[in-house]
Amino acid sequence: MTAPSPRPLYVFGASGHGKVVAEAARRSGAFWIRGFLDDDRALWGGEWAGAPILGGRDWLTTLEDGAQIALGIGDNRIRSTIAHAVTANGHRLATVVHPTAVLTTTARVEAGAYLGPLCVVHADATVGRGSIVNSSAVVEHDCRLEDFVHVSPRAALGGAVRVGEGVHVGLGAVVLPGLSLGPWSILGAGGVLVRSLSPGATAVGVPARVLAPHRVSQAAR
Repeated sequence: MTAPSPRPLYVFGASGHGKVVAEAARRSGAFWIRGFLDDDRALWGGEWAGAPILGGRDWLTTLEDGAQIALGIGDNRIRSTIAHAVTANGHRLATVVHPTAVLTTTARVEAGAYLGPLCVVHADATVGRGSIVNSSAVVEHDCRLEDFVHVSPRAALGGAVRVGEGVHVGLGAVVLPGLSLGPWSILGAGGVLVRSLSPGATAVGVPARVLAPHRVSQAAR
């Protein structure tokens, strides 16, 4: 049986994260990288990770039929914005899985996600659209990651953790089983979450404690 031909791929984001996404795409053998896209005009015409930087969002209207777009942006909000622009222009988001990632047969991964080297996504876990499970991160059984989440390198989520849209779990952080992280919350690097985290909150430390919200002084109002 003949193996399927690699699909044409453009990586949006001539960045450090874009570089690792491109490397994983090459290693997977599923894609043929045609170039990078980036909204920074100063980069256009240059090269990144062995491929040309062609242009920005406007290029989405010129790409060939069948081309897919990988999200090479680490920032969750910007990645969400670009994903919506890609689909609005009629293109598919590429799901990029490094060949050393461990993805169980009952795990579910949505379009536009990136699974990095040596990460684990275990039984009945779900990784949402445009989310990142980075190098050596662990997403245990029955976890649910909503869209545009970033689980950083070596972070670990215990079983049945619920992670809301846009959450960032920092380098080496740990979330105990059964907890939830509200949308757009942040768990800082090395933190150990022992209580669920409210939407938009930032927690740091061991055990992780929520930082007090910034108070605007009377003089600044």
